Amino acid sequence: MAEIDIAATYQLLGSVAADMREMKGDVRELKSDMREVKHDLAEVRSEVADLRQAVTQYHSAVLGHGILISELDERLRKVERHLGLSPAA
Repeated sequence: MAEIDIAATYQLLGSVAADMREMKGDVRELKSDMREVKHDLAEVRSEVADLRQAVTQYHSAVLGHGILISELDERLRKVERHLGLSPAA
């Protein structure tokens, strides 16, 4: 029967315990990083929502005070024909 080296076993267990403590620290660090990413993502979502609202308001204002783009294209073609110009590309 092979003899068990208690000192080597104890050293191996100590090494495993040290590795586990290191991994536990790494996990804590990753959790902290994930919280920061989650916070940053929430800020970006808020900014995108604000931008979307601003674009919607701008679009509504332009349509409310101007003419539709399709109507503008039609008028441009009429002016080009009237002046004998080649159509805009």
